[in-house]
Amino acid sequence: MINNKYLKLIRERKSYAKNKFIFEIIAKRIIDTLDLLKIDIPQALEIGINENKVCNYIENNFLSKIDRADVSLLKQTKEIKYKYFEIKTENLLLEKNLYNLIYSNCFIHLMADFEKSLEEIYKSLKSNGLLIATIPDKTSMHQLLNSMYKTDLYFYNGVYQRFNNTIEVQDALNILKKLKFDAPTIFSDTFNINYKFFSDLLIDVRNMNLTYCNIDKKQNFENKKYFELLEKSYEDKNANGDFNLEVKINIITAWKK
Repeated sequence: MINNKYLKLIRERKSYAKNKFIFEIIAKRIIDTLDLLKIDIPQALEIGINENKVCNYIENNFLSKIDRADVSLLKQTKEIKYKYFEIKTENLLLEKNLYNLIYSNCFIHLMADFEKSLEEIYKSLKSNGLLIATIPDKTSMHQLLNSMYKTDLYFYNGVYQRFNNTIEVQDALNILKKLKFDAPTIFSDTFNINYKFFSDLLIDVRNMNLTYCNIDKKQNFENKKYFELLEKSYEDKNANGDFNLEVKINIITAWKK
């Protein structure tokens, strides 16, 4: 189960509030999906405030009233035109039959009970309402994860769970169908980022909330020697010595009749 207090701590860091690079790439995918749809969105809800691109797009193109929800609002720049409220990963509670669109950029997989959270989202959507959500694929950023396992083996003779669990595509589809979402689809998308400096790669990944933050997480943080070896053992460098990171996401769309 996700440690809600630790997740809040991560999302309240100054670096998290400033660095949205990967989230903004994924936001473009959400916007591309909305571009294909001819719908009215009088009222929208964002679950997990990870960037502003999607929010600004919806406001400008659909003239929507937008609510924004997160586990912590401490580092959020609150604008009067939006309504903000806090949510808990262990128990998502939303107003019923209110929204024409609910969207989430790589956040809902952090909910303690994915199915229960989707059920709450379903109840909160109006008839003909739409859910768009992105979640990391289990193979996303495999170069970093595999390199961390190698480094763990060197220092600890074993490995720790390094990333938060995500939802399998088929499991997500089964839940959406069980909850009576209409026309659920999941599209996978992959993009690659090259980093000149390994430290920049780590900053971007930390801000994706992928760092394992369950209640059984490793209690002490890694030291400088760990990250020095991790950089040396990174398994995907190009001819220029840059660090390649492959990010794979799954884009969920589903309607409420």
